[in-house]
Amino acid sequence: MKKPLQIEFESDFVKCSISDRIAVLKFKCNAFEALTNLDHANKVLPWFDLVENDPNIKGVIVFTEKNCQGEDAYVNFLSEITGRKIEKDKLDEITRFEKSDIRAIEINMLIILIRKIYSFKKIFFSAVNGEIVTPFLGLSLASDFRFVTNDFKMLFSHVKFGLHPSGAVPYLLPKYLNRQVAMNYLLRGGSINAEEALRFNLVNEILPSENFEEDCIKKANDYVYLSMSTLKSTKSLMNINLKELEDYFNIESNYTYK
Repeated sequence: MKKPLQIEFESDFVKCSISDRIAVLKFKCNAFEALTNLDHANKVLPWFDLVENDPNIKGVIVFTEKNCQGEDAYVNFLSEITGRKIEKDKLDEITRFEKSDIRAIEINMLIILIRKIYSFKKIFFSAVNGEIVTPFLGLSLASDFRFVTNDFKMLFSHVKFGLHPSGAVPYLLPKYLNRQVAMNYLLRGGSINAEEALRFNLVNEILPSENFEEDCIKKANDYVYLSMSTLKSTKSLMNINLKELEDYFNIESNYTYK
């Protein structure tokens, strides 16, 4: 008999726990590996529904291991699905994917997760330790609040490999930066460090790397001391443009293989 899913559980990929009014989700592996593992996805996606329906929980915070959303992880993933060695310090346009099925899973799972985060009925926190590259940037920008370490770096690495900026980044980034600045990063690449990200309102707080997780959880709990009715009504009003996001996804899904 299949064991029913619980909010607090641990697997090879993820650890889920509760801290006061916050559900804590921590990925323990390479983020690209977690993203494209369907068995893992079939556990994590229903977990969000459990949290959303639990009256004692007011928010979710998501952690990953340091730099597991960074450029080294991205290059290793691209090397795997293209079937050739990709080097992060060189311009190297990708024209085909040997494992196109994994590429399709990557793009579709990003869409599913961003849709889930963007429409989540409780407060969603993103906590980024170190680097984050374009595919995962959309997951962070879709969150309500973002905490980062002082060595945080946002990398628009897709440009080096001739790929489109996936994960709804072209939709979400101009909501924080003006169109001209956003277009510059999306077309020319580059990076944004922690201080710049704070100045651009791309992140809410910069916290020391030491005790990062503990500090983030404490901060998150400080944010959620409000009535459930205020929380639900505010989130509902903030999410009125979901159709606009769906229209965007209808276009981005056509770029599955490129």
